[in-house]
Amino acid sequence: MWSRSMADRTGMFFIFDEEQSLIFRMKNSCISLDIIFINKSMDIVAIRDNTTLFSEMPIPSDEPARYAAEVMAGFCNHYNIDLGDQVKFE
Repeated sequence: MWSRSMADRTGMFFIFDEEQSLIFRMKNSCISLDIIFINKSMDIVAIRDNTTLFSEMPIPSDEPARYAAEVMAGFCNHYNIDLGDQVKFE
C-alpha cells in the first residue's frame, strides 16, 4: 500500500493459511499492478492485469487460491505468464 514504485522483476507475495476465494482491492495503490492468484497445487488460477489505481472495486480470484503475487502492470503479458502455468518458490 502507498508504494510509488517497484522494480520490474520484483513483486509482493501473499501466503494465506488455506485455499479460499480471495478478493483484493487497490484502494491505497499508487501503481498499477498485475495480480496473479495461485492455488495450493501452485497452478495459476486467475490473472487480473493492469489494475485500477485507488479503486475500491473487488478484484476476485474466482477460483480458490492459497497464494497471490502482485507484480508491475504488464508483467504477465511481457513474460507470457498465463492461466495454468506453474509457480515455484523456495
